[in-house]
Amino acid sequence: MSISELTNHKKGSNKKFSFRLKAEVLKTLLDSARDGIYVISQERFEYVNPAFSAITGFSEEEILSADVNFIFRQVHPDDRQFLMERKEARKEGKPLPSLYRLRFFTKEGRLKYLELSTSPLPGGRVVGICRDITELIEMKKQLRENESLYSQLIENAQTPIAIIQDEEIKFVNRAICSTFGYEKEEIVGTKFVNYLPESEVNRVLENYRRRMSGQPVASPYEIKIKHKNGSELFAEVEIGLIEYNERPAELAIIHDITKRKQTEEALKRALEKLRQAFGATINILSKLVEQKDPYTAGHHRRVSDLARSIAKELGLSSDRIDGLRFAASIHDIGKIIIPAEILSKPGQLNESELMLIKSHPQVGYELLKDVCFPWPIAEIIYQHHERMDGSGYPQGLKGEEIILEARILAVADVVEAMASHRPYRPAHPLDMALREIEKKKGLLYDEKVVDACLRLFKEKGYRLK
Repeated sequence: MSISELTNHKKGSNKKFSFRLKAEVLKTLLDSARDGIYVISQERFEYVNPAFSAITGFSEEEILSADVNFIFRQVHPDDRQFLMERKEARKEGKPLPSLYRLRFFTKEGRLKYLELSTSPLPGGRVVGICRDITELIEMKKQLRENESLYSQLIENAQTPIAIIQDEEIKFVNRAICSTFGYEKEEIVGTKFVNYLPESEVNRVLENYRRRMSGQPVASPYEIKIKHKNGSELFAEVEIGLIEYNERPAELAIIHDITKRKQTEEALKRALEKLRQAFGATINILSKLVEQKDPYTAGHHRRVSDLARSIAKELGLSSDRIDGLRFAASIHDIGKIIIPAEILSKPGQLNESELMLIKSHPQVGYELLKDVCFPWPIAEIIYQHHERMDGSGYPQGLKGEEIILEARILAVADVVEAMASHRPYRPAHPLDMALREIEKKKGLLYDEKVVDACLRLFKEKGYRLK
């Protein structure tokens, strides 16, 4: 055999091998395809792959042994006319869309949604690809049902709800209209800032832009919204980020809290009046005590002011400071039962007189314990002569058993009393009073309270007035 003959022989062998390889590859692809593939020739199925059998529920033998009407009868009755029209159009040579959908009953009677694509082959054959889209169709149906349900829930919700995108209002429910007095047509498509008072625009717009850029913003938060009649309503707004028409948007749930705010304001006014009434009552009680004991004139006021300043230095809340101030203003109210001659006695008191003087915290407590103050005034008065080591009176309380307000009042009372004139002694220098509490801090007096008191006098220029 010549070299040229040998070469030609090898070329022929390679062609045969190449053809066989291609056929095997093609068969593997068809057999493993997830989509159904079929070939029709002369009204009969000439080929179907395993996926087509799996989709329809019929075996390859059942399909290939029958004509196309065998499969046609499994098509949903409402879709058969459509198939007939396609068949006639193909015969007439009319152009047809290659992709179409129909409903199909499997061998087991299960309804499936199929998407088919067909193309002509030489010799009058037609090749088709069949895809089962039942799950996709059912998911879309469920999604539409859910969207319809959610839409109805939002539309009929009693709480105002709006969707905002690109700073425009894209959707509002009925509650928005009934709450703020606008028609939907007036609101949708307009800028949301149009419905805010001028004082709110910058703050709310900044929050919106920060939120849309992914920055954290507090929610809910309070704003004012303009009613159509020109009034301003208080609202608490909860914001959530959603997808609307495949783009980011805000879902705003708006709670009308106008009535709540009005109630809060009315309550504040009532509390302020009550506070004023308490203050007036306490001033009267303080004057009664000072009328009984002229040497203590101004004592309550000075102790109250010093106690308030110490409490503020310690960082107590304004409400607790108010309660302490009121208690300090009448802390010696129990002395009204003590005879004036004992209160103003210039000499040393005997044991019975001293016991009577020491009863004044108990008496003050008994006088005030049933009064419904918004602060523990009776307890503060009851404990203001207690000491940290338990050596005080009348209960002998120790450390944390004594409420903080009473510990503050104890220090303020001692400093003011030592620095003021008494019937039985002249006033001591203020420095002596401060040295006394510094020496006894942690023993008789609360350390933090003493330190705060010393800071007031030594660093912040506080003076008894």
